[in-house]
Amino acid sequence: MISENKYPAPSNKEINDVIIWLDSKPSIPENILDCLRKIIAVYSNLIKGATRAKQVLHSLRQAMGILPKSEKGSGEQLVFPELDPKTQDLVNELRMKKAEVEQQRRHYQGQLDKLVPLPKVPEQLEFNLGSPNEMLFSFPSSDRKGQDSGQKVDRMMEFKKEQGLHSTFDSTKRMNLEVIVTEINYKVETVEDLTTGKRVRAPMIEEGPAKFQMTWKAIANLIKMHVGFAIPINRIALMIGQPEFTSSKMCRIYEYVAGKLLPIYLTLAEQLADAKILSGDDTSTKILELKSPKDKSVASRIDEHLDFASQKADGSGVKKAVNVSLLIGKTDIDPRSTIRFFRTHTGSVGNLLSRLLEWRNPKFKEIIFQGDLSSANLPRTDLQQKFDLLVAGCGAHARRPFWRYREVDENLCYFMLRGFLMLTQLEKRIDLRGRTNKNVLKYRNRYGRMLWTALKNRCEAALTGRIVGPIPPKGGIKPKIWPPGMELHQACKYLIKHFEELTLYLTVPELKYTNNVSERVLRIEKCMLNSSKFRKTRGGRAVLDVLRTINATCTAAEIDIGVYMKYVFKNYDRIHSTPESLTPFAVAAQLQKLAASPQ
Repeated sequence: MISENKYPAPSNKEINDVIIWLDSKPSIPENILDCLRKIIAVYSNLIKGATRAKQVLHSLRQAMGILPKSEKGSGEQLVFPELDPKTQDLVNELRMKKAEVEQQRRHYQGQLDKLVPLPKVPEQLEFNLGSPNEMLFSFPSSDRKGQDSGQKVDRMMEFKKEQGLHSTFDSTKRMNLEVIVTEINYKVETVEDLTTGKRVRAPMIEEGPAKFQMTWKAIANLIKMHVGFAIPINRIALMIGQPEFTSSKMCRIYEYVAGKLLPIYLTLAEQLADAKILSGDDTSTKILELKSPKDKSVASRIDEHLDFASQKADGSGVKKAVNVSLLIGKTDIDPRSTIRFFRTHTGSVGNLLSRLLEWRNPKFKEIIFQGDLSSANLPRTDLQQKFDLLVAGCGAHARRPFWRYREVDENLCYFMLRGFLMLTQLEKRIDLRGRTNKNVLKYRNRYGRMLWTALKNRCEAALTGRIVGPIPPKGGIKPKIWPPGMELHQACKYLIKHFEELTLYLTVPELKYTNNVSERVLRIEKCMLNSSKFRKTRGGRAVLDVLRTINATCTAAEIDIGVYMKYVFKNYDRIHSTPESLTPFAVAAQLQKLAASPQ
């Protein structure tokens, strides 16, 4: 039997009496007085209605570390049983020292990269499919230059004389930001041999493409602004405000570059088909004109290799919903070989995956695909049977319903959210210890499996009322049972049904806990829809797919798209014979070797 509370909650009148007494500044120690004020502040807010009370309770739970502060979780660091308090303090101290030297390490690494070839990454490093921040989509467009300037006092105005004054100077700094269009006038030499009649004009390929007024840097910045940062073309034209940068001229340069880089786009698709691990997702988009593209256009050439229309699973016709599908994978153990491949079509990422698997080398039997476990995102049945396909789930998809309906059943949802938060913190702990295969398997098997089992048991209790695991104390709260058809019932059923897929990452060190990388990359599509609402034609969408794939893959390869385009167009004679030598990762490796070779 639960004992009666020794200190019951005060009534409204008692709270008001205490507030009046505290305002009178009684003769008690200041620290006790401050503590009493905080306690009474909590009680006074709890009596201001149910809504206010819920807000206060939620804030208290967050402050105590019971609840995550966001859906993704940002609670306190986990303290594992193997670490005593002194060791934990030492770990925290070492983290601070590590952060201090990290900036120096990056500086030295940058210097080394200029002197040595592209290093071979050890096999134990993590399977990195993308940066976790918003710079995932493009390199910056700005340059940084220094300029010296001086400011002097008007002596005649302030002192009425020029001589007999003592002056000193101090230093200050201001940052200027402006968009400048630089008009460059070249004197291009032509040399002629009068005896043979041979004439040679100095090449301009280093500066920009033939028959266009723009330099490579200008084109790269236009691609970054539109493709990388989702600024509509018309707004870019208005922002620049120069006659050489109209909407129509920018569209022509986008289409020209996409057409020239199309063989590389298709080569990236072929390389991605043989990847061991793929992750992917799709999102809806809008196109105003869906009529067939013109012959030999970028869109028609892509359609020859990657069908635009996908058949329905029941064979009743073609799908009508237009989506942007994304597939991510690596061609090498080095994370810089990551390919981010975009394709706009009627269908889902499963249809795109099926098309690529048709090209897959039959000797590569094993393949892992990580997605949201929707049947539409899986390849065709015959391809699943042809290859040894394993499907990995996304922890974020399992977590979100409990965050969405946390106010419906606080006991269930906050238990689940706390568990997902601990899984997130576990991955952070692995990063701190070093993401090697040994460490990943050690911590995931020791703690991750235990946490997932607890989450599964709690979901079973919510469906059946049967409690698995430690018996709760006598008089404890019994779990609420959610009947079929209710959202929380579906959320619990999803976790139990897909438990193997959701926990596959525990035994595969290269896999991530969530598929958030794919969703972050697709976020730029939603940004573009919010700003421009639609893409006018299929042709324009195809151009965007090519440029977006090249830009995002260049970012993964750590090479600026302007540097990349200059190299590709200088070596364009290889584009059809050996396009694999002109992929972003291949070019990045070649440029690094050239920089390291003796001059």
